[in-house]
Order: sequence, then structure tokens, then C-alpha cells
Amino acid sequence: MSDVPEQAPNPAVPLTRRERRAHAQKARPALPRRALVARPLSIAATVAFAALVALTGYASPQFVALAVALAGFVLAWGWPLLLSLPSPRGTTAVLAIGTVLMTGTALLTRDDPYLEWMPAALAVSVIVGFLHQLMRRDGRPRLTESVAAVTSALAIISAGTALAPIPHALHGEHALAATMAGLGVGALADPCVSIPRLRQWALFIAMLLGGGAAVVVALVAGDLLAGPAALLGLLAAAISHAARRVLAPLPATAMPRAQLAAAATSSLLIGVVAYAVVTSPWFTP
Repeated sequence: MSDVPEQAPNPAVPLTRRERRAHAQKARPALPRRALVARPLSIAATVAFAALVALTGYASPQFVALAVALAGFVLAWGWPLLLSLPSPRGTTAVLAIGTVLMTGTALLTRDDPYLEWMPAALAVSVIVGFLHQLMRRDGRPRLTESVAAVTSALAIISAGTALAPIPHALHGEHALAATMAGLGVGALADPCVSIPRLRQWALFIAMLLGGGAAVVVALVAGDLLAGPAALLGLLAAAISHAARRVLAPLPATAMPRAQLAAAATSSLLIGVVAYAVVTSPWFTP
């Protein structure tokens, strides 16, 4: 046997396609294995939320606000576990108070602008979050992380509350149904992350499914243009899928409670985007 050590490949020499494929197969994945596993509970919870909001949109905006509040309470319940935050009970209480305040503004405001008091409710909720940090008696470890997590969750809840006034717009109930169709059907693309050949296309597949489902709703409703409906479904599917993919590497996502929190997060985030599209001047014919 020769004692000459094996030479490393010269980086200046380009690799062939076969060599690049072999190297990619041997390379360790950049993400942990849990990030590449679809969470059935998150998918089911997202579809259930989409169906609930779509149905309540044809009833009244107040019922939509209550449906969003339910997702807010689920987020408050699972957010501390999802992020492994200190003082979980206090964090849940702060987020629950914020959900009540922001839902209250949506229920009590009957005239346009329907989100007039939302900034005030969000500001009061943030102040409550700071008071919670001041009253902690555990030495306040990971203070910055805890404050950032609480304010982020409050922002997510406020984004979801923007779904409530959408039925007030012209053809708003159909627009809300198209958005929820994109959210629910787009979530069915999540298992693609478990298939190596489809993993890099999972977001595109979700957008395609969400946009197509929203167009179907527009065609059935008849009062909604296919173009804006497709945009609503595409954005809802893309944002929610991306949110679940971002949260997937967290260790707690193996637990059902954390999976429900991830589903609530991905569902509430689309609210402010849908509201911006529906209230834009070019949305209605």
C-alpha cells in the first residue's frame, strides 16, 4: 500500500453533473430531520380554521372576529411551548388579554374604518406584556427573547383580526371564502416537504393549489373576479406555507400543542395581506 495521502479535489476544476449529484447525496442536510416531516395536525388545524372562517364570513363579520379569536387563544395556549419561553403562564395570559382586546375592537366598531381602534388595542397589549416582564419573580432570564416573542405573537394576532372587516367590503364574503380556500387547499401541499424530489417545489405547489382553489370559488360565486381571487389564494397559500416551514425546525413541533400553535400562526398571518388586497381600489370591478 502506498503511503501517499489521497489528494483533495481541486476546487478550480469544475465537477461533472454526476459528481455533483453524488456529493449532494453524501452531504448532510442543512435542516434537522424534523423540519422535513409534515405535521398532520398542523395541516388539519389549518384546514379546519379556513373552513370555519369561510362559513362565518357568510354569516356576519362578528362571527368572523370570534373565529379569529379562537385561533388567537390557540396561539396563546401553544406559543410558549412552541418557542420554549420562560414564564409560560404569564405569556399565555398576556396573549389571551391581547386577543380579547383586539377582538373587542373588531366587534364594537360598526362603521368604516373598521380597524380604527386596532392600533390602540395592540399598544395596550404590548404594555401589558412589558408589565408582565416587570412582575416576573424568576430573575427574568432570556428577557429580550421573551419580549420579542410576546410582541411578535401580538402582531400575529392583530394581523389575523384584520380578517374580520373583510365581509363589509363589496363581495367581501366571497373574497374571504376565496382567501380561506387558498389557505386550506394550499396546506395540502405540506407533505411535499417529505418527498426529496418535491421538497424544493413545495412552496410553488402550495401557491398553485391555493390560487386554483380561490379561482374555483370565484367562478362558483360569480360576483368575484378571477384575477383578484387568484391573488388572494396564492398569497394565502404562500404566506401560510412559508410560516409553517419556518417554524418546522423548532424541537417542540413534535408536540400536538405546538403544532396547533404553528397552524394558528400560519392562519392568522394572512389576515392583514388579505385585507390590503380586498380594500385596494382595483379589487372591485
